[in-house]
Amino acid sequence: MVEPAATNLALQSEDINTTWGPSNATPTQSTEETPDGDTSNKYIKLVDDGSTGTGQVFVSQTITFAESTKYTASAFFKADQLAFARITVFNYNTGGTDGNQYFGLSGAGSLGTATFLDDSSIEAYPNGWYRCSVTWTQGAGDTSANVALYVADSISSANVDLDGTSSVFVWGAQVEEGPIATSYIPTTTASVTRNKDDITLGSASSLIGQTEGTLYVEVDWRRAVGAGQVLLEVNSGGSDRVIIYQVANVEDFRMLIISNGSTVTNQGESSSSYSGVKKFAFTYSSAGTGKSVLYVDGADVSTDTDVAIAFSSTLTDVRLGQDVNFIGQANMWIRAAALFPRALSEAEAEALTTV
Repeated sequence: MVEPAATNLALQSEDINTTWGPSNATPTQSTEETPDGDTSNKYIKLVDDGSTGTGQVFVSQTITFAESTKYTASAFFKADQLAFARITVFNYNTGGTDGNQYFGLSGAGSLGTATFLDDSSIEAYPNGWYRCSVTWTQGAGDTSANVALYVADSISSANVDLDGTSSVFVWGAQVEEGPIATSYIPTTTASVTRNKDDITLGSASSLIGQTEGTLYVEVDWRRAVGAGQVLLEVNSGGSDRVIIYQVANVEDFRMLIISNGSTVTNQGESSSSYSGVKKFAFTYSSAGTGKSVLYVDGADVSTDTDVAIAFSSTLTDVRLGQDVNFIGQANMWIRAAALFPRALSEAEAEALTTV
């Protein structure tokens, strides 16, 4: 996993009986094993308070945000007496908008009814846990919102029986800036920041094709709209670079060669349909007029036959998940990467990238 820096703004991420305010709820201790393997007696069971009738059962926390900024809230849920949950972001803009997403906590996990959100996801974890997330854009001039975690009765209703038995397990709450839930960051009484991942290799000129070569990278694709993301780059530490990257703020995947400070090719395709495991190869050669080819999942998707490659200095450095300036941080699972000191043939590159 290669990730940018992130800060968990949600306090007491593993204790819903502290900081989190209850509504029709009695957070309860349980020794249910959490996703990190802990079986100590923690307040992770969200259950109704037994006040009779029906109602909505949740815990919530008010958090300060930056206006006009995208955020993601996530939490791990596990079915108990009920097998549904909801995450709500109350009043995230001056119009009083509430974002809601229901989740089904069985099988592979399922997304139910949603309103006023940018994106949502559910991911199955071992032992019956699911990581559920919602993404929204904080309103202009609005610097706070209330994030709530619910027990739900179905994939579209949060009204449950208040009989002391309506319950799910909740653990690992996280609220962070950005369009994707990054790896879990535990908190107690203050927010906690995780540093970005730096994966680099220097003095690697013998591994990098200087007049021709191939870059290969295999990823488990995550939605990538937002900041630009570099998956793999080789460079001279200065004005010569070969890069596989995702363009900032649009769903477009590209390959870029900068030779002696000038862009000589920047080719690619839309990534709006990308999902799951993706395999990319980028071949380049200075022979003749120069040629570069982008292969995606066993197919040639872009060819440039007029690429004036004349690197002014030796390519020496490899960056995985970022560029020469240590920016363009990736936020994906990079499963494999390889460098070939020659341009692979069409048959070889297609075979290499076939999923």
